[in-house]
Amino acid sequence: MSDDPDSIRALLLAALHAPDPAVQTLVHAVRATCDDPAQTDDAKAAHIDLLIAQAYTHLARAGRAADDAALLFAWRRLHTDACILGALVSPPAAAIAKLDTAIILSGAAGDGRLDLVLALIQRIQAAHWPAPAPFDASPPPSQSHAVPPRTLPAPPIPARAPPSLAAFQAHAHTAPFILRGYAVPWPALTTRPWASRTYLRATAGPARLVPVEVGADYRAPDWSQRLVPFDAFLAALDADVTSGEAPLYLAQHDLLLQFPALRADIAVPDYVYADLPRPPGCAPPANPEQLVVNVWMGPKGTVSPAHTVRPLPFLSFFLQIAGHKTVWAAPPACRAALDAPPGGNTARVDVFAPDCAVYPKFAALVAGAGARVDGDRARVDGNATSGAMSATLAPGDVLYLPAGWWHAMRAEERSCSVSMWF
Repeated sequence: MSDDPDSIRALLLAALHAPDPAVQTLVHAVRATCDDPAQTDDAKAAHIDLLIAQAYTHLARAGRAADDAALLFAWRRLHTDACILGALVSPPAAAIAKLDTAIILSGAAGDGRLDLVLALIQRIQAAHWPAPAPFDASPPPSQSHAVPPRTLPAPPIPARAPPSLAAFQAHAHTAPFILRGYAVPWPALTTRPWASRTYLRATAGPARLVPVEVGADYRAPDWSQRLVPFDAFLAALDADVTSGEAPLYLAQHDLLLQFPALRADIAVPDYVYADLPRPPGCAPPANPEQLVVNVWMGPKGTVSPAHTVRPLPFLSFFLQIAGHKTVWAAPPACRAALDAPPGGNTARVDVFAPDCAVYPKFAALVAGAGARVDGDRARVDGNATSGAMSATLAPGDVLYLPAGWWHAMRAEERSCSVSMWF
């Protein structure tokens, strides 16, 4: 696609199509407004913003229905194209916000759209902001890679030396394990450290937006999601979640799609490409790479309740990049003890402080023979037989989880992690 703004505008206006007649009427109005030389950029932006909102409403509805992939793609592409058109008639910061919205909400859907969006962002940044100073990674931020003490009494998740690919395929894939220090040499922990907010700001550039969860627990009624400036999110990483202020948590987001320079900072373990037997219903992700990579970043105290990966029970690696994080894991058979609602993938039990008066099955089934109750709280001795395990991950540690395993995470300090579902 041409990099000339007028050519881009003409191509996108011609490509606009809505699968709904009412929205197509709005498409015609946008075309008429954008083709009218008497209209101001503000007037054009107002019409385009209406189209962006309508396209997102329909793509969200189609996404929830999940029964027509072609319809969903059509709405995603309309949303993407409308965001790009809006960026062409917006001030610099607002333009970048629209372009980031296209990546975050609709995946910059359409042939060549992602490359175009990223190129436009870089062009706008270069034209309106000074170039960031070169990042100096000498010395890199200090991080302890020592094996941390566990903060939960469940039996430890085994740590092992990296298995051969053949051993992983033959037997090692059947149970969780940790590779201590596996990722320590990666640039994300050394020369291009994700623990450095200066590096992350320089890599993203100015005026970027990211999606965050607002609140300590996504099961709570006051939990919400919103888009915030990346700079503001990074500044909020020192928030104390015990102070009562709602923390911001960048959770399960494809940050590498949005900030592609970060891709070179990590590696994909060869184990991801192993030919493994899979349980029923466990198919690889349906994208060309058969791999989903997400970033998780938040302040001390952020918690992911016990849950399973959905919509399908993927195999997964979890890579700890910065800070320490406690993980609790249990096999699929523990579902009843965790009191997950029918069809849901999230436990009602707080596995970090289970209330046994409310959830007696957790003490009886998950804690097993090693459980005793002190007041209303369950404590699990080392001889628990249920298969529930825990560990605290240090920077550079990599956790493997088989398909369908329940897992919960708690950040013991400001933390950054990468998950790979395969």
